[in-house]
Amino acid sequence: MANNLVPAVVLFSLGLGIALMRVPNTESILEKFDILLAGLGELNRLVVRLAPIGIFGIVGHTAGTLSIEQFGLLQGYLLVYGLAGVLLCIWILPALLACCTPFSEREILENSRDMLITSFIIGNTFVVLPLIVDAVKRLVAQHGTDLEQEHATPEYAVQLAYPFPDIGRIMVLVFIPFAAWFYGRSIDPASFPKLIGVGFVGAFAKPVVTVPLLLELAEIPGDIFNLFLAVGVVASRFGDAMKCMHLFAFSILTASILSGTARLNVPRLVTRGLLTSILLIVIVLSTRAGLSLTFTQAYSRQDIVSARGLLGTPVTATIQRQPAPHAIPLADAMDPMDRILSSGVLRVGVHPTNLPFTYYNTDGDLVGFDIDMAHQMARDLGEIKIEFVHFSGDVTESLRADHFDIAMSGLEGTIRLATQLPEMEPYLEVTRALIVPDHRRKQFRSLSDLNKSLYGQNRLRVAVITGGLNSELPTAESALGTGWGAITALGLDERLEIVGVTDASQFFAGQPEIADVLATSAEAGSAWTLEYPEFTVVKPSGLNVRAPLYYLVARNSRFADFVNSWLKLKRRDGSIDQLYDYWILGRHTTHAQPRWCVIRNVLHWVD
Repeated sequence: MANNLVPAVVLFSLGLGIALMRVPNTESILEKFDILLAGLGELNRLVVRLAPIGIFGIVGHTAGTLSIEQFGLLQGYLLVYGLAGVLLCIWILPALLACCTPFSEREILENSRDMLITSFIIGNTFVVLPLIVDAVKRLVAQHGTDLEQEHATPEYAVQLAYPFPDIGRIMVLVFIPFAAWFYGRSIDPASFPKLIGVGFVGAFAKPVVTVPLLLELAEIPGDIFNLFLAVGVVASRFGDAMKCMHLFAFSILTASILSGTARLNVPRLVTRGLLTSILLIVIVLSTRAGLSLTFTQAYSRQDIVSARGLLGTPVTATIQRQPAPHAIPLADAMDPMDRILSSGVLRVGVHPTNLPFTYYNTDGDLVGFDIDMAHQMARDLGEIKIEFVHFSGDVTESLRADHFDIAMSGLEGTIRLATQLPEMEPYLEVTRALIVPDHRRKQFRSLSDLNKSLYGQNRLRVAVITGGLNSELPTAESALGTGWGAITALGLDERLEIVGVTDASQFFAGQPEIADVLATSAEAGSAWTLEYPEFTVVKPSGLNVRAPLYYLVARNSRFADFVNSWLKLKRRDGSIDQLYDYWILGRHTTHAQPRWCVIRNVLHWVD
C-alpha cells in the first residue's frame, strides 16, 4: 500500500460497502442496481451471439500483423501461460468442483462455455459478471435446488470474490520463473517467501505494477518486462478467462456449501488427482523440451550487436593484430597524406573490444561505428585499402611510433591528449553514465538516492577504463568530468573507490570481485548491456556530463586538416547521423515489407 501496489479504488470500495451496511433503507438502491444488472445481462447475451465474429476478427488481425520472427519471440511465454490457462479452465477447476459438488465436469463445462468465450473476446471480466451469475443459477437449477430459498444467491458470492486475487492474476507470476529460465539463471530459494508474499499482495493490483517489482526482487534483468508487455494483449485474455472460471468455481462451491449439497467424493478425488499429476508432468516436460529446442534459438538480444555487419560498402581491408611501424617511414618533408595516396593504404589504429565503435562480430569480422567511418574515409580518398592495426597500450606512443596514420576507436578527449597531439574536430558526443546490476538501478536514479543508499555502508567501487585507450591513471574526477563537482557537494567522493580496468569486458568478467559499477558512456553501455542483460545503464540525475570523441593523428599535417574537413562534411550530409542510428540506437535501415494478403496481392484494392 505504501508503494501504491493496491489501488485506492479497492480501499474505497471496501470502505463504501462497510459504510452502506450501517445505513438503513439500502434496499431501494439495491433494487435499481438489480435492474441495471439485468440489462447488462441481456447485453452480454447479445455479445455471446456475436462471439464468432469477434473471434474471427482477433485471429485475422493477429495472423495479418504478426510476423514469423515476432511469433518466435512471443511463443515462449504465450505457450506456458496459455497452456496453464486452458488446463485450469477446462480440466483442473471443473475436476475439483466435480469432486466437491454434485455436478459433473460435463455439466460445469457446458454452463461455463458462454462466459469463457465472452471474457476472452471482450478482454474484460467486469462486464461478464452477469453471465457468471446466470451460469451458476442455470447449473444449480438443473439439480432442482432453489438458491433463493436457501439464501445462497450467487450474486453475493461473485461480488464477494471479485476484489480479491484470482487464479488469473496469480498465474501471471509464472512469468518470473520463465524470465529466470530465459536468462539461464536460478532464483535464490531464500527469496521465495518474499516473492510469494509480494506476489500475493501485488495480485490486488495490475500485473504491470507487480511484475517489475518481482523481477527486481528476484534480481532478474528488467529488460524482459518489454516482452511481458508485448504479449500482454493476448495473454491478458487468457487471464480474464481464468478469472471468470475462478469466480464461477467459487460461486458454485459457496452455493453448494450453503445449500447443504456439497460433498467430498474421495475415489473421484484420487483418480482426478493422479490424472492431473500425470498430465502436468507430461505438459511441463514437453513444453520445456520444445522451448529449449526452438525458443532459445529464435531470439537472442545480444545478436542485435554481436551479429551486426557493416552498414556501408566495405573496401579491401586487412588486420594486423601485432602493431609494428609503417613499412614506409615518413621522411622529414613527407606528409602522411602523401604516403597514404602514394601507397594506396590507410593504416587505422583500433582497440578491438570497444563496443559499439570497434569490435569483432560473431562472424569474426571487424565492425562498429568507427570501422564504418574508416571504410567511408577510404572510399572518399579514392578507393584505397585499409590496414587495421590493433593497439592496447598508450595510443599517443603508438601514434608517435608510426604504427598507424590515425586512431579511430571511440577515443574520448583528455587534457593530456590535448597537450600532446594536434587539435582535432570531435565527431560525436557521448553521455557519461554508469553500468550497474539491473536489480540495483533504483539506487542510482539520482545522486541524492545514491548518497542515501550508501549511508552507513562500505565504499562504492567504481571501475574506470584505463590503460587500453590511454595510460592516464584512473581518477574519479577524470572519469566523471564536470559532474565531479556535484558528487563532491554531496560528500560522495569520500565513499568512492576507483578501480582501473583495461576495457569494459574485464569489468563484466570479474563481477562482483572487481567493482560494483562501471563509469562509461550511455552509448557504449547500451551495447554492453545487450551482451550482459543482467546489467543496465543509468544516468543519475545531477550527473549531467557529455564527453566528445575524437579521431587522433600524430602531428599537424595536411592529413589532419583533411580529417577535420572530412568530418564537417560527414556531419552535414547526414552520414554520422545515419551511423549513429544504426550502431548506437540499433535501428534498421530497411523497412519491413507488408505481409501477403488477398486484398492487396489478388484483388489489388489497396497498395
